[in-house]
Amino acid sequence: MNHMGRLGHVTLALLLLLLIARGSSGEGRYGVLFDAGHGESAGRHADWVIDDDIPVPRPRDPKVPEEWSGGISSWAYELYRTGRYEVESTNKPLTFGNTHNPQDLSGYGVLVLCEPNKALAPSELQAVVAFVRGGGGLFLVADHFGSDRDNDGIDSTGIFNKLEEVTGIHFQGEGETNAWLKGGYYTSNFCSLTDGEGYPIFQGPFGVVKRVYLHGFGTMSTLKHLNTSAKGHVWMNGSTQTGQDIVFATSRLGRGRIAALSDSSPADDGTTLTPGKELYNGWLREGAQNNWLILNTTEFLTRKGRE
Repeated sequence: MNHMGRLGHVTLALLLLLLIARGSSGEGRYGVLFDAGHGESAGRHADWVIDDDIPVPRPRDPKVPEEWSGGISSWAYELYRTGRYEVESTNKPLTFGNTHNPQDLSGYGVLVLCEPNKALAPSELQAVVAFVRGGGGLFLVADHFGSDRDNDGIDSTGIFNKLEEVTGIHFQGEGETNAWLKGGYYTSNFCSLTDGEGYPIFQGPFGVVKRVYLHGFGTMSTLKHLNTSAKGHVWMNGSTQTGQDIVFATSRLGRGRIAALSDSSPADDGTTLTPGKELYNGWLREGAQNNWLILNTTEFLTRKGRE
C-alpha cells in the first residue's frame, strides 16, 4: 500500500473514533475524565482525585462515596450513581486524536482539571483546546494564587491562565485584586436565573442552587476582548458581574463549553486515605448547595447539556 493509502486509512480510522466516542462512553453514558497527572495531590491540604485506583476507581460499583478514596470522590460518585455517567482518572499526558492513547480526550465528554499544581505541557494545552473546539466540555477548578503546593513555581491560577487567550477567563494572580481571600465566604450573588446558560446550572437536574460557600479562595475576571462569550455567573457580594470579583464563570469555544470555579473548597468532600492529609468538607457545606452547582455544571458541559 502506498503512503497516501496508509494515510487515508489512518485518517478514516481517526474520524470514526472521534465520531463514535464524541462525548459518550458506552451504552449512551457520558464519559468524564478527571485529571490526576499534574500534582493534584501535592501537599498536605490537597487530594483532588477521585480514587487511588487509576484509571477506573474501585470498587467498580460503590454503594457509598467513601468507598472511593479521593478528596473529590463524592463528585464522581454522584455522577456515577445516576447511571448516565462513566468516570475515570488519568495520570498520563493529555492527548486529542492519539489512537495509541486509550484515554485520549476524544473518548470523553468532559475533562475535569481540579487544582493541578504541575503545568500542562504545550502539547497538552493544544490537546485541551482541540478537545473543547471539537465539542468537549472543560471544567477548570482553581484555588487562590500562592497555592503552589509542590513549590515548583506555578499553581492552578498560573496553569489556567495559559488558556485565557481562548477561554476568556482570567484567574487573579500576584498583585491583582482578590488573588487570595482567606476565611469562609457565602454568596448568593448570581446572574439572572432566566439567563440562557445560567438556568441549567442553578436549576439543573441535581438540584436548585441558592447559595455558594468558598473558603480560602481567589477570584476571576472575564476577558471579553479574547472571548466574547466569557460570562460571570457567580460573584462576590456587593460586586458586579463584569468586575474582578467573579468566582464562577463560563465561556464557549467552537462547539464546546468551558466552566471555571475559582476555589476547590466546594468540590472537597473531606475524605482521603492518604496519611497526613487534612481536607475539609465543602461539598455538603451547611447553608450552601456547592455539590449541586458542581454536578449541574458537569451535566451542562456534556453533549446532553446542550440537547
